[in-house]
Amino acid sequence: MPMAVDTGVLPPRYRSPRRLGRGAMGDIYLATDETLGREVAVKVLADRYAADVGIRERFKREALAAARLSGEPGAITIFDVGEWEERPFIVMEYLSGGSLEDRLERDGAEPPERALAWLEQAATALDAAHRHGIVHRDVKPANLILNDRGEVRVADFGIASAAGMDSMTLTGTVLGTAGYLSPEQAEGERATPASDLYSLAVVAYELLSGERPFERDSPTAEAAAHVNSPVPSIAERCKNLPPEIDRVFQRALSR
Repeated sequence: MPMAVDTGVLPPRYRSPRRLGRGAMGDIYLATDETLGREVAVKVLADRYAADVGIRERFKREALAAARLSGEPGAITIFDVGEWEERPFIVMEYLSGGSLEDRLERDGAEPPERALAWLEQAATALDAAHRHGIVHRDVKPANLILNDRGEVRVADFGIASAAGMDSMTLTGTVLGTAGYLSPEQAEGERATPASDLYSLAVVAYELLSGERPFERDSPTAEAAAHVNSPVPSIAERCKNLPPEIDRVFQRALSR
């Protein structure tokens, strides 16, 4: 259950905030929008980032850019972007179905039909973002959220870049992301639309097999494996999948 918190964490318009989760970038709250009379999710930038004026401005700029995607298929609708007590926040639609990370932790590999439907929904949102000139930079199961109809919506467009988390340069900050980084991001280079597609392919591999393709004991070793290791056969891991699927992942995870 969401935990009640100090009401001063958000502007008065957003009543009764309850913390839904805490991530590297900040906290996410469930609150009631008093003006519109509906529940919303509010992401607030963490104090350690908000103390840096440059990061605050980049965070808001990236959030405003992502707001242009509202209404596009597969993208989470953003209602407001602002700052309260020197901490930027983003107000977005609340999705009650949890993340694909939650589903993977609970159920492991998904039936191929369901996994492919989710991947198509995520890919549609990423295609729309790329048409708008927006690169997500942090595609992973935790940022793929389910609505109450079981459809995937993509969250956090561009937020990794806003805090300088576009690569492994802040290794201690991106521990949960290393498993999905493209090779160029793992080497400290800028992400491109191709980087997003690579990361989505890693998600696809995990949804179908229950394991990340380059899973290792440490984030650093896993990031290095994206750069140096051959793509492991998913058909050998999953006997319910046809051998031909290996060719798909050889291309999707190509350097």
